Amino acid sequence: MKRNSLRSFIKFLSKNKLYSFVTISGFAVSLMFVLLLTVYIKQELSVDQFHKNKDRLYRLYREEGSTFGAPTGEYIENQLPEVEAYTRIKNMSGNAVFPGDEQTRMNYLLADSAFFTMFSFDLISGNPREVLKTKDKAVLSETFAHKIFGNENPMGKSFQMNDKSFIVSGIIEDMPQNTQFEKFDAIITFNMLAEFWNYPELLTTNNNSSFAVYFLAKEGADLPSKAPLILEQFKKDYWMYKQGFSKELEFEPLTDVYFSNSRGPAIRQNNKSSVFMFGGIAILILVIAIINYINLTVAQAGNRSKEIAIKKLIGSSKGALVYQQISESVALSFFAALIAIALALIAEPFFNNQMDTDLNLTNQFSGAFVLSSLLIIGATGLVSGTIPALVANKFNPVEVVKGSFAFKTRKSYSKVLIAFQYTVAIILLVSTLTITKQSNFMQNYDMGFDKDNIFWMDNTIEANKREAFRNELKSIPGVEEASFCMGMPIDGGNNQSFNYNEKPVSFQEFRGDSLYLKIFGLKINETGVAYSKNGVWINQTAVKLLELGENPSSFKYYDNEIPVLGIVEDFNFRSLHEQVGPAIIRQMTNEDFPWSIAVKISDANIIETVKRIREKQASFTGGEPMEFGFVDSSVDEWYSTEVKRSKLIGAFTLLSIIISSMGIFAMSLYYIQQKVKEIGVRKVNGAKVSEVVALLNKDFLIWVLVAFVIATPLAWFAMNKWLENFAYKTEVSWWIFMMAGLMALGIALLTVSWQSWRAATRNPVEALRYE
Repeated sequence: MKRNSLRSFIKFLSKNKLYSFVTISGFAVSLMFVLLLTVYIKQELSVDQFHKNKDRLYRLYREEGSTFGAPTGEYIENQLPEVEAYTRIKNMSGNAVFPGDEQTRMNYLLADSAFFTMFSFDLISGNPREVLKTKDKAVLSETFAHKIFGNENPMGKSFQMNDKSFIVSGIIEDMPQNTQFEKFDAIITFNMLAEFWNYPELLTTNNNSSFAVYFLAKEGADLPSKAPLILEQFKKDYWMYKQGFSKELEFEPLTDVYFSNSRGPAIRQNNKSSVFMFGGIAILILVIAIINYINLTVAQAGNRSKEIAIKKLIGSSKGALVYQQISESVALSFFAALIAIALALIAEPFFNNQMDTDLNLTNQFSGAFVLSSLLIIGATGLVSGTIPALVANKFNPVEVVKGSFAFKTRKSYSKVLIAFQYTVAIILLVSTLTITKQSNFMQNYDMGFDKDNIFWMDNTIEANKREAFRNELKSIPGVEEASFCMGMPIDGGNNQSFNYNEKPVSFQEFRGDSLYLKIFGLKINETGVAYSKNGVWINQTAVKLLELGENPSSFKYYDNEIPVLGIVEDFNFRSLHEQVGPAIIRQMTNEDFPWSIAVKISDANIIETVKRIREKQASFTGGEPMEFGFVDSSVDEWYSTEVKRSKLIGAFTLLSIIISSMGIFAMSLYYIQQKVKEIGVRKVNGAKVSEVVALLNKDFLIWVLVAFVIATPLAWFAMNKWLENFAYKTEVSWWIFMMAGLMALGIALLTVSWQSWRAATRNPVEALRYE
């Protein structure tokens, strides 16, 4: 753009401050969201793409999940020469004691020594082939090492966990955001798990099938094609397949795991359709911003007609004028983009929180990213400026100079653009209202157990001190009851799989003391069977699955006939994404070690009560760190993704409405300017202000109604598709569409009516003075 043209454009912007503010702020805020979403999508689609061996890495997968027994990796390696290495994965947490007798809670990953040669995670210190070679070695994450040792070199330092000693053999960079693996504090050799659990058979039997297994294939090998061979062997040797609990087996490529339907230990996952949905939203926001710019610029074209006319009369070609206006649009886009970057850096913490991510925008500005961003911004400016430039160059310059020109152009295309903007706004409104309704439905759903005012914590109390600890807890004002248990509704208990009448069945087992049922408020229908220590309570789903009839007295559990003491009304021990499964509740024996303590407390002074509980726990355990929380908070956490994303989509909705309102404001102003003389004539002939306002509003409101008709089926289809992810769900109610339509209509009315009222109340003499 030439200097004179740039100076003229800046002068125009300074004279038309409202236009300038609306145009630039609309573009900047839109580009901010587009930037954040683009970086997020880029990051999500790049998960685990950085591994050098990514094309040779696979996770073992079955239809019921991705967990197998500890011997599985070695078994497959011996069966298939295509396997170069394997590693088992399990995440755990525990209390570690570091130099100075400082205890700290540590989340750690159990993995085999091949972990560092299979995956391309960066070691700051240590040899990848040596760091996990022996059971007494451990690798710390960079952040955790700095937390414990400060600026000291942690290499070679020792610590204890579960009465075992470990030597720090390496330091690993913190897990990046673009990997499936969750962040951890340390990595310990997998074989230590047998010692932690005092269960040496763990490493040689498949009885405990709760470990993920990853394989590295040899160069040129086709490992997935060997899955049928392993499957046939498993049907002969592996109880899960012999007894029919699992029927499928695959080697899943590493780069597919993040978006897989099968969850696994120690990993994060996402839904690919959700990522593409946000990609669609980013494109729609950009399109709405472009449409808004076009409408605003066309509405202002009349104000610049004299400048363009003079340039035409002194010899400027149409091409030069079009080039000038497109250059202005591109310059405005780049200026808005600079503001957008600043806004994105400010909004990044909010976005990270809502999306459970870590964009780290300052590290994203690589050469390729900056170049592609410049091309996109330039293209946005080009598209935005082309239509207004062509429209503004259609008029006769002689008429403009003589003063007889009244800028008019066909307005139907602008109304179509406004209809498109409001279609998007209504779809987003329906989506926001539906997601919010589903979130509220899940948070307020009767889960079938009491979740309010129940505090839980890890149990490390020795067996001979449990009753004394319970009595101490009950002496605290506000504590009503306390129960030791193995499995709560929020953690799903233990899985028990067995054959019943020659059919495989899978139960979740919960064990607790005599207060367990009372604390969780589980509703029991007694069967009348006399109490016995090996008696159980089963839920309604289990009764139906086992076909036990209305009032069963016993059933065969593994190889034992056990009495049924009562039928528990179904309670949700998983999120509402999944159906209730069969469950069994047993009373703990003296040999059982409960891993949790559930404490029922009163409403009064909850904070003080919890503080006293933690002090009692510390006095019994020597101050060991523990994990703790509230049951209702844990349930809410199941749905945190939906709640957070509903807020984010709400922000997108608000943005789309604001931008659409800007566009309709500009076009209404332009449209009313063209109708000034008609309004004057109508008023002279006796038209009322209300009639004039209705006339001016009618055209715009018709297009909003058109947008509603188009948006309704699209939004209904999209939301019903989204609700398919939930086993228990609300409905896409008619009132949601009505509310979305009325909100869009109301916003359009407010936007247009102000301009219409001002035009309708003007003195008609002003409009007809020169006629």
